[in-house]
Order: sequence, then C-alpha cells, then structure tokens
Amino acid sequence: MDGVITQDFIRLNFPASYRYLSIIGPCLSIILEGVNAPIATDLPGALELAIHETCVNIVQHAYRGGHGSIQLELSIASDPLRLVVDLYDTGQSFDLSEVSEPPLDEPQVRGYGLFLIRQLMDDVSYHSNTEHNHWRLIKYL
Repeated sequence: MDGVITQDFIRLNFPASYRYLSIIGPCLSIILEGVNAPIATDLPGALELAIHETCVNIVQHAYRGGHGSIQLELSIASDPLRLVVDLYDTGQSFDLSEVSEPPLDEPQVRGYGLFLIRQLMDDVSYHSNTEHNHWRLIKYL
C-alpha cells in the first residue's frame, strides 16, 4: 500500500483473462458505497472503465493473451479523500514514456487505452522491477 492511509480496502487475485474482468464493477461499487462524501453519478462508470482498460492492457500486452494473473487492490484513502487502485502482474514490462498520445484528428481502431486511462484518472503511474509490474491509478473524490 506504499504509505497510503486507508479507510477501506479490497484485494483480488484473478486470472489474466477477459472473462474475469466483470468482477471489477461490483467490487468498485462496494468500496465506493463506503465513501462518506457525494459521488458524481457518472464517476463509478468512468472509474470502472479506467480500471478495466488497464486490465485489458495487461492481458493483451503484458501476457500477450497467455497465462498469468492480475492482483487488483482497491482502497479508499483519506486526507485527501481518494480512490487508489493498484494493479500488479508478472507479465512483460514496457516503458510508459515510450507510449505517445494517439492522434485525435486521425481516426484509428486501437491505441486509445492509455490516453483514456489518463483522461479518466487524476494520476497514473507504472513501475516495473524483477518481481512484478505495478500500475497505480488515483482518483480524488
């Protein structure tokens, strides 16, 4: 949890497969229910989309559709109030700085994932070491 003071916490481990991504929404809803502050009605859907897209990228790029697992940690932290999402995998790493923004004036089918995640979240970071890859997504509530 890297020094985050939490009010609530959920940890899940699941296979890195598209079929398991449906568990993200219900877990996110449960943790957001415990927030003692008004939540915009469109925020849960936006948060779910950002987390889902990050997991899709892990399945597609880190594991290249092969076998692996994803550890998802959802926490509500205080001072300031925020949702902290930590995602861990042991797939192939990459250099986040090498991913450029897609050209928004030229339509394309793929390549909007990281751009979308960055637009929906307040802070997005990625680090890799010999043990795992770690995504941290933060949204201030």
